[in-house]
Amino acid sequence: MKPHRNRKHFWSLFHRWAGLLVSVFTLVFCVSGIILNHRDVFRGAQVSRSIMPASYKIRNCNNGIIKGSLALDNDSILAFGTCGAWLTDTFLDSFADFNQGLPDGVDNRNIRNIVRTKNGELWCAAQYGVYRYDDGKWSPIDLSDNSERLTDVCITPDSTAVVVVTRSKIYRLSPDGTFRPSEFPAPDGYKNEVSLFKTIWQLHSGELFGTTGKIIVDVIAVILAFLSISGIILFILPYHIRSKVKRHMAAIRDSKVFSWNFSWHNRIGYYTLPIVFLIVFTGTCLRPPLMIPFVMTKTEPMPGSSLNSPNAWHDKLRALRWNENGNKWLLSTSDGFFSLDSLSAIPVAFQKKSTPPVSPMGITVFQQGNNGDWLIGSFSGLYRWQPDIGVVKDYFTNEIIDLTKKRPFDLGGNIVSGYTADTKEPIVFDYVRGADKPLTSYSLIEKQPMSLWNFALELHVGRCYSTFLGPFSDLFVFLSGTLIMLILISGYIVSKKHKSHN
Repeated sequence: MKPHRNRKHFWSLFHRWAGLLVSVFTLVFCVSGIILNHRDVFRGAQVSRSIMPASYKIRNCNNGIIKGSLALDNDSILAFGTCGAWLTDTFLDSFADFNQGLPDGVDNRNIRNIVRTKNGELWCAAQYGVYRYDDGKWSPIDLSDNSERLTDVCITPDSTAVVVVTRSKIYRLSPDGTFRPSEFPAPDGYKNEVSLFKTIWQLHSGELFGTTGKIIVDVIAVILAFLSISGIILFILPYHIRSKVKRHMAAIRDSKVFSWNFSWHNRIGYYTLPIVFLIVFTGTCLRPPLMIPFVMTKTEPMPGSSLNSPNAWHDKLRALRWNENGNKWLLSTSDGFFSLDSLSAIPVAFQKKSTPPVSPMGITVFQQGNNGDWLIGSFSGLYRWQPDIGVVKDYFTNEIIDLTKKRPFDLGGNIVSGYTADTKEPIVFDYVRGADKPLTSYSLIEKQPMSLWNFALELHVGRCYSTFLGPFSDLFVFLSGTLIMLILISGYIVSKKHKSHN
């Protein structure tokens, strides 16, 4: 047999067997990707944690179920997190539902913060709306046609007015009871640049080109799903046909089904290869190990894309607090920490070597301690920060951190998802382990489901497979994406072979 025929035979076998191996996972990628692309459509849907691996079940208030709290009096506090708000005591010994008025679906009840004004009004910011507590329930308050997710809510230094933070703007409550939007001015030395990672991310989802781009990517997902299903049919059907022939049974209908699937599998696969390959490749770049250089690289946003915004803070704002010691605002963003004399002032950046590490997943704890220092928590750990002198100490060891050796992608030994000092003793919540003290009476919280969107995300990035893949689950997207790209290439080679024979 000639060498080139050996190569074609190899690619034919590879396409057949490797395609069968990853076809189910490819279908999961396609379905979960469409769900991820339309969060607004699916945000009311949820999934029972009983069907999930053990790591997704609520144990000791883990999985971000408690992010923070607000003291109501000496004995009662409001705890809040990814599944809503809960009235509890200072020992966290009992929990009562405090979500009346919030929309159904845990994705709608992902609480970013709860505050209380000087006159006693309670305000909360969920992902998709701001609410005021009136007459025993949360009432939605309009945010002037805001279409972004909310990241925080805080109060002014005199505790009289509310400030809502979205991913790009702030909304200040005016005396007439309405929220007025405003944007922070660009900081000194600002360059209109975005990480290459974000560009690839939005190219993969289609969001880079708005709703039209998302729909195009949805169509590509349907195409890839068809290639997977038709590939399974082409693998199984010949065995079924041969079995019928051996038993002298008619197989004309099965042969027509095979021919139809064979013809359309080849045509669609051949002509859509470039765009399908691009979507698979960009998805592979969004997880380790390929993601690291893309996160580190910044480029100008693509002209005409959703990333090319005149707002210097587009999609960057994460949390806002008043610093009583410095009489300034502290702003947490995806570009680091900034200080502001007022909400209309130009934000001034803190030097990176003087600020605590914050995971790319975002800040989870941002509150001032009794001695004036700040507690800063994320999946990179928990730290005590003194902004005025640039000193950062590890919360657990009290050791001063050498920030010149900071490695930006490491998860800390403590994956901090929440903190409260409103209990009898301060409690730190780890995303995996939960509270740093045993809790026993959280059965109401334990029953909370997971949003369908988050479930789809866990499937899409492969974390759901950690039970049987172990540490390799972090490489699931890279390995499966590489394999799918090779299958697409081998399919092109096989298709070219068939075309040359026709």
